[in-house]
Amino acid sequence: MSLQVHERRSRVPVEHRFLGLDKRSFPFAFFVIGVFLLSTVAIPLVDKAIDWDDPVRAGDELALTATIAFTPTTGWEIESGFRTPASGTPGQSGPAVVTGGGGVTFAVVPDKFDGTPAALLKQIQKVTSATDDPTFRIDGDPATITTSSGEVGVLQTYSSVRGDGLIAAFVIGGTGIKVTAYGSPAPMRAASSDIRAMITSIRSTGSEGSGS
Repeated sequence: MSLQVHERRSRVPVEHRFLGLDKRSFPFAFFVIGVFLLSTVAIPLVDKAIDWDDPVRAGDELALTATIAFTPTTGWEIESGFRTPASGTPGQSGPAVVTGGGGVTFAVVPDKFDGTPAALLKQIQKVTSATDDPTFRIDGDPATITTSSGEVGVLQTYSSVRGDGLIAAFVIGGTGIKVTAYGSPAPMRAASSDIRAMITSIRSTGSEGSGS
């Protein structure tokens, strides 16, 4: 004995058909298509069209810690960071990133460090070459750099497939300050004076002293 199972297929009523499709499913399909276009086309276009607009104004300082700050170049764009208030006592502080000079990025990151600026520079180089950019290559020997307030640090230029750059390291009262600036070769050369001015503007606003 054999059993035969006959499937009964329901047909879409003719008044609900269009080109063989069930018109009742159209609203759901259009909704899905709309969400897809919104997320993949409209939102990225709007995001691309809106420029970041937080320019550095004359007199602005960015607080790296409660007692360490630096002066970014007027006209560059602040991508992240905390301006020091008029009172001089920042409520918030931390890493800072500014961009300008035809695509140059200047970043400053504070963190606890008990060694010397030279030791901090070596640590930064080791971490950068191992994780951030395996094509990282230092150029020449590190140089001493002194800020306008007398903080002594070290500076090293480097190159990679991402472009040219430099790293500077300071230690101020147990806080290590890592400075990086990078971009394409031509913009880096054009922005060299601005970069140096920002590095040498790093200062202690409290009673901290520099490392050696």
